[in-house]
Amino acid sequence: MSVGAGTVVAMDVRTVVVAGAALSVELSGRGTSPPLLLLHGGMGSTADFAELVPLLARDRRVICLDSRGHGRSTLGDVPLSYQRLERDALAVLDELGVARADVAGFSDGGIAGLRLAAHQPERVGTLFTIGSDWTLPEASRAFLAQVTPRWWRDRNPNGPYSEAAYTAKNPEPDFDRLVRENVTMWIDDTSATGYPGEDIRRISAPVVMIRGADDRLSSHDLAVALQQMLPGSALHELPDAGHEVAASRPVALAEIVLAAGQGQARTV
Repeated sequence: MSVGAGTVVAMDVRTVVVAGAALSVELSGRGTSPPLLLLHGGMGSTADFAELVPLLARDRRVICLDSRGHGRSTLGDVPLSYQRLERDALAVLDELGVARADVAGFSDGGIAGLRLAAHQPERVGTLFTIGSDWTLPEASRAFLAQVTPRWWRDRNPNGPYSEAAYTAKNPEPDFDRLVRENVTMWIDDTSATGYPGEDIRRISAPVVMIRGADDRLSSHDLAVALQQMLPGSALHELPDAGHEVAASRPVALAEIVLAAGQGQARTV
């Protein structure tokens, strides 16, 4: 299957109120197959998928969610956690009347997707993780624990992950709080609220893992370990790509997702 870039799609934007937060949801696409829920990464927004959505929406109904506190969604007054993101995603599906959806999550979104597939197996068709780990390596904990609002500003002065990009979109911006809440979530390895850990053994949905071969924020070894624990899962490692593979290689990602929808998932 071959897909090309450059298509503009019509989009319906809705707001879903969940646990004190107003979550922005973008709906696009068409098709009779199960909807595809897209969950972006930490400190990002639906803009993470700006090039990917038009490629998918030709053949799929696409639900693209701004995580609480990110993009056009408010943060609310409950702590940010992977458990909270999982529950938010489930609440959005409920509000939209979607009983079962395929889920594609980038980085933090993939971690929330793993939790959702493990804890609500009847709600997830196929799960696609993009640069996501299922447990927290100690080296990652040490790296992520050093992140502060100033650290983030220094390393992201411009672009989609900058404070300016966030403030321009968010209706209730509080950049320092958002960074602190994300860091707390990133280093939480308790299966109750954080990384799913051994709960992944409960996943019954087909799992398709995608990562850039040069990704320093997700682990090749953990991806292989997950593949061994979940027979039938697929692992795609894209050469010359890093962590932000959803933005840098949208055509390749779209081909993998659409092929899996036709029963063509395989390891490459």
